[in-house]
Amino acid sequence: MDVNLFGSIVTVLSLLIIATNAVVIVALVLLILKNRSASLCFILNLAVADMLLGFTCFGTAVLVLIRQSFTTSRELCMLRISLTISPSAASILTMVSIAFDRFLAIKRPFQYCRLMIDKMVVLIMAGVWTVALLLGFLPLIIQQLQPGGYNGTCTLFSVVNPKYFIIVFCACFLPASLTFIYFYSVILKIAYSHTRQILESEQIGSAYSPTPPQRCHIRDVKAVKIIAILVGCFMVSWTPFFTASSVQACCTNCQLHKIIEDYLWLLGVCNSLMNPLIYAYWQKDVRMQVFQMCYCAKFRISPMASIIHCQRKASDVQRPDTARCNEGEMHGSRPAIAIVSYQVTPNTLKGMCLHPSHSKDQIGIALCCES
Repeated sequence: MDVNLFGSIVTVLSLLIIATNAVVIVALVLLILKNRSASLCFILNLAVADMLLGFTCFGTAVLVLIRQSFTTSRELCMLRISLTISPSAASILTMVSIAFDRFLAIKRPFQYCRLMIDKMVVLIMAGVWTVALLLGFLPLIIQQLQPGGYNGTCTLFSVVNPKYFIIVFCACFLPASLTFIYFYSVILKIAYSHTRQILESEQIGSAYSPTPPQRCHIRDVKAVKIIAILVGCFMVSWTPFFTASSVQACCTNCQLHKIIEDYLWLLGVCNSLMNPLIYAYWQKDVRMQVFQMCYCAKFRISPMASIIHCQRKASDVQRPDTARCNEGEMHGSRPAIAIVSYQVTPNTLKGMCLHPSHSKDQIGIALCCES
């Protein structure tokens, strides 16, 4: 691939990865401070790993565009490749942690809060990054994993022996894939049985059905759907890269270096862009937090435009045909007791940014009383 084209593609891709993951990280930090959820901590770790990969790719793209070539010293090239592989491995291993967290929440729902404490979460994430750094810097530790000569052009296979990817495939990718299959097969079996129980209890209207545990399982099954989408994107992104790398390691006469380095590696990096987009869209808590942040940022950028918009919405409340608060659109709020028209001020609008339960059309329309 042409140097300018490769550098431009990697620059745009890395900036998108950094921006999207940064937004999700801020939203997750705010949610964790409110809820202290172990699941959100693992998702935060995934976003951090993806953003670090974006920074590494951005630095590589800038150097390529400045020098107009891939030429660099062997030591710098090794460091660059290691810093690219480590966050990628951390992202993969964090997905295993997320799958384990959901598996434990559904398989052992009553013991989950007792087992998944803060120390356990920290221990799991520390283990993830230890293994990821070990895999990333393994070519620097074991000299046999480096090729004999270096021609000055920094590419993946110029400083890393193809046999190294067999080690990564066997130690990281293959166990992760098998773990996903096991966890989700068990989770789907449990989800199917609980769904049948819920449907049967709703049909007979039994007053003795254990409602709280069933609601807990409904919430966890919805989270599993999100993780399944993440795993599907991961498999589509990284399977071609690891498969082609393993074939290249076993077949010395095959010439797959250019395809792997120019195309399949970029496909794998795209997974770090898919992860925050999926979470921002599919997970309600993250989506509402991101929307709240964007709305508050919009108010700070253009407060007068927001005030005019809210005054128009407030004037619509005075119409008889629109003077009611739709309970179905409140997304978790309690039913409204009264609707009050009010004068919108900058302080009023700024205070509304603290209520993520209000939808976009309800901000500035009505005040719903909550206990």
